[in-house]
Amino acid sequence: MSGSEALSCTVITARLGGFAGSHRVHPGMLEIASRLLKKEEGGLIIDSFVLRCGDAMAFLLTHRTVEGIQDLNCRILDECREYLRKKKIALPLSNPQFSSCSISFPEREKEDIIVFLSDLPTMDLYNLHLYRIFGDPFSTTRLVTDENLRDGFELSVETRGVVSIFSLPEDAYRLLSSIRRSDESRVVFVSRRDGEAAAAVSMPQDVGAPALLIRAGGIFPTLGEIAEPFSVPYMVRSIYGERPMMPIIPVSLCDAQGSRSGGPPRIICLGFSIANGRLIGPADIFDDPALDPVRRAGSEMSGYARAHGPFDPFL
Repeated sequence: MSGSEALSCTVITARLGGFAGSHRVHPGMLEIASRLLKKEEGGLIIDSFVLRCGDAMAFLLTHRTVEGIQDLNCRILDECREYLRKKKIALPLSNPQFSSCSISFPEREKEDIIVFLSDLPTMDLYNLHLYRIFGDPFSTTRLVTDENLRDGFELSVETRGVVSIFSLPEDAYRLLSSIRRSDESRVVFVSRRDGEAAAAVSMPQDVGAPALLIRAGGIFPTLGEIAEPFSVPYMVRSIYGERPMMPIIPVSLCDAQGSRSGGPPRIICLGFSIANGRLIGPADIFDDPALDPVRRAGSEMSGYARAHGPFDPFL
């Protein structure tokens, strides 16, 4: 730990509108958000980074106190929405809608965090991935080989507004039984047995820009173990109920938008190191040719699903 006061990392996501339909976030809006956040650094927040996937935008913030963060977020989103209104590309919403997740922790000597952001899948997107990261030794081998992880993790699951805690590995079957029907339950938080925060998923679930924040390395899964579950293009649901399920495809920032109607959805992954609350990065984790087979398989699966047209076998 580099200081006596706990550090908080917060990810705030929103879909306010994009250009060329919902193809991507307008760069002017990203510039406005970055500029406004920079003005707050050294005061309300320590550091910030603005990212996007499709027409979903997110802010990554580091801070010591939570007071004022919500007001800051609303103010920046209002400014961004006003900019989009002038461009006539804002979504027809009465108020900016956003979701957020946050974890607080004593900063380690070497602190790494990983941020995932996707566009259009529902918030239960990460159920399967979080189980594989924190409960499956065939994905995270250090659950077996490293005594720092062998005690397991606790996953908090929300089901119709009620939160239940499952301890892994002993509750693995009960957990899978709970989250297998992802339209009913979703993992919202992960911690170690000693209560130290490991991961958080953005809430609420109706924004369509699901984000995941994970601490990596040391007493947590490594970067490679966190990325491993995304080497399979698992099927995910869309916030638009009329769309069929589609495979989620891991992409680099330069490919973080889609043009085919109805899919496939994209997901990006950025890695940061933290030093005294300051962000070092990002590293574009999915900018890796080893993931090209996943992208090809996902694209082929999407083409097959899309060919059904109005017949939806994957709803």
